Amino acid sequence: MDAIICMAGSASRLNIGLNKVFYELNGQMVFLYSLNILKKYCDNIILTVREEEIDYIKPYLNANISYVIGGSERYHSVYNAMLRVKSEKVLIHDGARPFISENTIKEILNNSLNYNLILPYIKVKGTIYQNEPLKLLDRNNIIIAQTPQLVEKAYFIKSYNKAIKDGFKPTDDISLILKYFPNLTILKILDSENNIKITTIEDLNLARRLL
Repeated sequence: MDAIICMAGSASRLNIGLNKVFYELNGQMVFLYSLNILKKYCDNIILTVREEEIDYIKPYLNANISYVIGGSERYHSVYNAMLRVKSEKVLIHDGARPFISENTIKEILNNSLNYNLILPYIKVKGTIYQNEPLKLLDRNNIIIAQTPQLVEKAYFIKSYNKAIKDGFKPTDDISLILKYFPNLTILKILDSENNIKITTIEDLNLARRLL
């Protein structure tokens, strides 16, 4: 199975003058933590990067690790990478999540033949309100999406083409597909809470403590 690692974001919210995936944690760039784990399980890995950041990844490219230039939005970047994917199903992961769970990957791969989509998630702990109008929500019916997500290449491409026509901008990969193919089989897998996405300085400080 192939994998895509999304690394073409601007990282504007972190404001450290550097794309967060290339920030060094304990002497290693953030994206390398997940890349090194995915290499154990995936045949080919495609990195989505910005053109001006190619030099960061050149030392790690080989016959099984390649790259594509990312687009203005995440789903554009994933689409560019999908055109290189060789497998029917693919794992899509955020490069800003260095603490990817090997147990989650194994569970995804063990179930990959039986489902169109697989979504890792974590539970909500706090009290959750809808903002406008203010309304208490049942946290037992709310989950937080994680990555890597497993999707079928064909459904992603079909959904992407529909989204371009509709002007729909998804926030993750499975939500894009479910928008147009709501009846596909999907498995939800409880993920590790350590699989954080580095977005803010607070996340960066937490990542340092987790190492």
